[in-house]
Amino acid sequence: MNLNIIGSGLRGTRSITLEQKDVLLKSDRIFVDSYTSIFEPNFAADLEEITGRPPVILDREGVESFSFLDSGFEVGSFIVSGDPFTSTTHYAIMNECRTRGIGCRIYENASITGSIPGRTGLSPYRTGIVVSIPRISANFVPVSPVMKIISNIDNGLHTTLLIDLDSGKNMDSSVLLETLTAMTEKAGIEALTARPAISLERLGWSDEQVNLNFLEKILENDLKSPYSIVIPSKPDSNELENMRGIFGHNAVNNTFGMF
Repeated sequence: MNLNIIGSGLRGTRSITLEQKDVLLKSDRIFVDSYTSIFEPNFAADLEEITGRPPVILDREGVESFSFLDSGFEVGSFIVSGDPFTSTTHYAIMNECRTRGIGCRIYENASITGSIPGRTGLSPYRTGIVVSIPRISANFVPVSPVMKIISNIDNGLHTTLLIDLDSGKNMDSSVLLETLTAMTEKAGIEALTARPAISLERLGWSDEQVNLNFLEKILENDLKSPYSIVIPSKPDSNELENMRGIFGHNAVNNTFGMF
């Protein structure tokens, strides 16, 4: 048995590489991770058209239980959006394959984190720890995410926020605003909402949007899933010039003038 873990990139089946296509055509079972990944609406249908077989859509239970590894395939492919291993779940799958003696090969592709510099003008060399923002509850308000953001800022590094999923899409932007506010209040630190931020909506899709504003202003809008947020530290002169070319002089000067 062999399992291929394949990143589909940012544009659905359109960004599947020729090598990945060859691997998929040789696979007798194809699994799609709908738990940690967000795909374009027609991804499964487009994939079936390419491969000639319907993929198996895996939910959280299907992914985390590793039950798909028991389905009797000789060559299987497990597809995630973007690039593999942006989720710790994918490491768990690879480790489970090793435990079971299943061969495992990785096929990388474009990811949101790798695409951010070109969309924002920020340098990849000044990117700090990527921070995941989970859903909170009355009994669960972690402060570590906002403390990591502050640590990145203090070290002159930009922060990419990956937003938790709810029913197959990112949490609503209004909920994200409430979440960040609750976290900073519990941590006893200055609110992040007055800082400049960049929203990246549906990156790589036909209706992608990338906008610069203050975080609170960004999150007042209904951001379209999948989306992520970048909270920059103080940009250097080269980054500012890059950003002016992308967002315009006025937007950059107005947003970063006080920083």
